[in-house]
Amino acid sequence: MGDISRLDAVNQMLLLAGESLVSDLENQSGLDTELAEFVLDRFTNDFQLRGLANNKVIKKITLTDKGRIAIDADALSAELCSHHINTDGYTIIGVLQGTGTDKHLFNVTDQTDQWKKNTEYKYELVISLPWEKMDTPVQRAILASATRQYQMVTQGDGDIDKYLMQEEMFYRAKGVGSDLDDRRRNVFSSGSNKLNDARTRNDFYRDATVLRYWRTRPNG
Repeated sequence: MGDISRLDAVNQMLLLAGESLVSDLENQSGLDTELAEFVLDRFTNDFQLRGLANNKVIKKITLTDKGRIAIDADALSAELCSHHINTDGYTIIGVLQGTGTDKHLFNVTDQTDQWKKNTEYKYELVISLPWEKMDTPVQRAILASATRQYQMVTQGDGDIDKYLMQEEMFYRAKGVGSDLDDRRRNVFSSGSNKLNDARTRNDFYRDATVLRYWRTRPNG
């Protein structure tokens, strides 16, 4: 849970743009406040799209009948992780398509939203987290970028922009660093799911003999 409330974030944006603070985001919400919230929401989604330690989930599904694979409405992106081949021998690529409650997994290779039954599909989702559920360093990184953008849109002061640019660089580095630390990533697990599957030969070879030779250590 982040330590910066949404109200505090909006007030920070208003303050550095030389505007009056507000005591809430409902009764005193005016044009300036609505614009600040809009900018904050856009930068929140942009930062989360890269995938955070706590907004990426893996799901599995096996359809009983041929049809669509529905995706959660709060998903920002989706990617088919399991390995599948179409009738022409090409690897099937699956991505998110649709908006709102009509989001589904789309087969880019075959240009269809219909998936075969009795086949297990594994896909990764990047979920849009509400502001309060993000860690404080991530909140601060998003706020630094949103504050700079808001100031340029409303005031356009070049000197203040230079100051905010330095803050943005500093807090974005801290936010990204904190998130990487939470992931406990290393050189062997930092790639995408498909790269990691290729490295370990998951979903490509089920033969234990092949896996044994692939994972053989030197002089061992």
